[in-house]
Amino acid sequence: MIRRRPRAGGLTLIELLLVMTVVALLAAMTLPSLGLARERARVARVHTELHGIEVALEVYSHDHEGRYPPVRVDCNADMREHWCPLPVELAQGNYLPKGPGGGLAAAMIDEFNRGATYKYAAPGPCFLNGSRSDNYEIWVPNDFPHCETTEGDYWGDPQRAPVRWAVWSLGPQPKSAKSQSPYSPLSGQTWYRRGRDTGVLVRFADRSGTSYKSP
Repeated sequence: MIRRRPRAGGLTLIELLLVMTVVALLAAMTLPSLGLARERARVARVHTELHGIEVALEVYSHDHEGRYPPVRVDCNADMREHWCPLPVELAQGNYLPKGPGGGLAAAMIDEFNRGATYKYAAPGPCFLNGSRSDNYEIWVPNDFPHCETTEGDYWGDPQRAPVRWAVWSLGPQPKSAKSQSPYSPLSGQTWYRRGRDTGVLVRFADRSGTSYKSP
């Protein structure tokens, strides 16, 4: 009579491979959902911070007879990534927390573009490479504030422009064509709209002071 030795406890190689396969499949199904949830949380944070910048801009305007801070554009190599940064004036006047300086005058870093602040633009005064320049012109669609048409024009006179100001994040993919479009941030075609999308997240105000935001 042949006696069989009882199998030692533990998994066989085949069983172990099967378990590893199941775990890998579950991870493949779960990780995209976790990534999307994290992206949504970051989008929510951006909208909250843009609203905080709106409050700072309006308080500044109230304190300065209805004027808004100038826009700054710098073409120097060391400042190229800091085009249209948040205004120095907001940090100097304690309307926003102060940053280390340079293109980071305000400590409000773009959640999706670390190393740079959120962007700011408004029709009116502009400094180019540190010197006073012609008025900054911002592209505004003809159906503003709905912002769905691709037809529009550039406005530089703050008294006539349909928009007061715009603040925005470059979105989950800052270097994407939508985020870098010359028609952003007010063209709805350049807006981030859903998970895994590209484009900007923006908040802006019309001439009457009513504010709007992208999805």
